[in-house]
Amino acid sequence: MTQYRAVVGIDYPPNKRVEAGEIVSDLPGDSIKWLLDQNLIETLDKKSAPKETVVEPVKEETKEEALSKIDLSDGISAEEEKVILDTAAIIEGEDK
Repeated sequence: MTQYRAVVGIDYPPNKRVEAGEIVSDLPGDSIKWLLDQNLIETLDKKSAPKETVVEPVKEETKEEALSKIDLSDGISAEEEKVILDTAAIIEGEDK
């Protein structure tokens, strides 16, 4: 019987629930395809090893990259404008 790991908590008939990370083999057959398609469950293959989480190292941003990520699309307050201008002046002073 095929086993599945729940990626999220799922309620299924008759009055059952599986929590994220739990393994079940009694999911309704007509629901399995769309649960897999939506990445709500994962098939457990006896042949495959458990998935390992790969953590990528965090790249430090340069000052220019950090400043270019400021989102001003919603407008800024006068206080925010002052901080941005003061910070830009400090950075420009460091570059000289």
